[in-house]
Amino acid sequence: MSMTKPALTEPLTEPAIAVPLGYADVQVGRRSAVGVRGWVLTAMLFMVPLLAYWPATFHDYGLRDDYSNLREAHEEAGKVLQFCASHARPIYGWLLQSTYGQTTSVQNLEWMRGLASLLLGAISLVMFRGLRALGWSFNLSLCVALLISLVPASQVIAGWAVGWPYAATALLAIGGFFTVEGALTVGLSAGAARAVGQWSVALGLMVVAALIYQPSALFYVVPLTAALIAQRQRGAAPTARWLAIHLGFVVAALLLAYCTMTALYSIDLFHKSGRVAFEHHWGEKLAWFLNEPLPNALSLFVLNDNNHRDHALYFGCAALVGLILLAGAYLEWRRYGRTRGLIWLGGLIGLPVFAFAISLVASERYATYRTLLAMTAVLVCFLAASVAALTERWHASSRKLLAALILATAFLTAQHHVYALIAVPQGNEWQLILAGAKHVRLGAARPRIFAIASAPADISTATIYHDEFGSLSSNSEWVPKEMFKRAMRDLHPEIANLDARYDFTTGPKLPVGQRYDVVIDMHRLREFHTDN
Repeated sequence: MSMTKPALTEPLTEPAIAVPLGYADVQVGRRSAVGVRGWVLTAMLFMVPLLAYWPATFHDYGLRDDYSNLREAHEEAGKVLQFCASHARPIYGWLLQSTYGQTTSVQNLEWMRGLASLLLGAISLVMFRGLRALGWSFNLSLCVALLISLVPASQVIAGWAVGWPYAATALLAIGGFFTVEGALTVGLSAGAARAVGQWSVALGLMVVAALIYQPSALFYVVPLTAALIAQRQRGAAPTARWLAIHLGFVVAALLLAYCTMTALYSIDLFHKSGRVAFEHHWGEKLAWFLNEPLPNALSLFVLNDNNHRDHALYFGCAALVGLILLAGAYLEWRRYGRTRGLIWLGGLIGLPVFAFAISLVASERYATYRTLLAMTAVLVCFLAASVAALTERWHASSRKLLAALILATAFLTAQHHVYALIAVPQGNEWQLILAGAKHVRLGAARPRIFAIASAPADISTATIYHDEFGSLSSNSEWVPKEMFKRAMRDLHPEIANLDARYDFTTGPKLPVGQRYDVVIDMHRLREFHTDN
């Protein structure tokens, strides 16, 4: 039995004249409100890393390389470039030469650290807009964008004056991905010339990124991961082709950068460092990767520690994140089918490894957070999507509260790590050297200064990890001398040929029977020890 459909009582189109007189004003007001919200959001994405790292940014300190870079940029032009180029990073050397050449004191290093924080904010903004364009929700995009700027790798970038090019490299890599993605979307429909232009721009961005800092160039994989997570409509074969094109492009760009450096080495424009070498013992390298870099990337809030303090918390955090990632893969399989589950699981296993490929291929096995930015950000994308899937049935207010707690934890730990484990201990070393330099009396007689170098037992923090968090700068033969030179130049910028006005030596202990006008005891760093 059929029923008669009711006739439409209203037309499908709106009457031409039946528009409120204030409609145009309302639309303008809405667009204005949207514009204001956009500017507020942009400001917030920049302000979060700025505020998180503000105490450290404007603390008075430098790190071991800062002192030599400052001197060499002013006195030995080209040396910083040559050194970085010997490690296949010539553009990185040029950027450091340019910025240190404009820096006149240790205090002014704060502006380079501030630049790093701004660039991290730019990464957050670009990632947020990129995630939204790829189909991610507003809240999830915001969480991922903010977390990326607060992970330990970002903390090192913000705490080191030499770190800002690492963030700039990641920005170039993001641009490279979206340029390639645009070229794949448009294809040849807009003409062969445009396609060639897009691919050329993408290749240029990636080659430049690789010649700045290769580990950060692999940040290309982060938006690639976000696209893999969001675009569920692709089947297995199209996804495999799409991934092969993107990953093949990255490999081709890195190979072109390597060939470029090989050519420059062959004509003796730069001299190749012995550290530029490939890994040959893959079994040992895989064990190293599973033992240190991978847990470092998984443990988002708890730092690794050479002294194995809080290792239970460190491995517990890494294990919790790992379980959430596996649960997310299981839910993806269960809700969207076997094919989609395999794609997700393959991406979860393969993409973080690819994002760390430079450090895996290189022969060195020195696990540092600054090389983990891309891999950590890939895991953050999978983690955010997994948490969203696990809490899908929660009330909206509960999900927002969880997101707020995670972001607050990330913000506070990032601020604490950079300030307490980088700025303060490095500032203590600088202040001891600076205090000794203030006691030097320049006159007719050349004053003799001796610095007792620090030892590993002199660390002023309970936590230390390699040369990044809690480390010492003065525990070497050359850094105390560079620090003292910098201190004297900062105190007496008006005196030319200042190094000839005093004698400076350093060693593990004060020589017996020698008299010095000023003795700087770096063992006093123990007096500043704090249980962080």
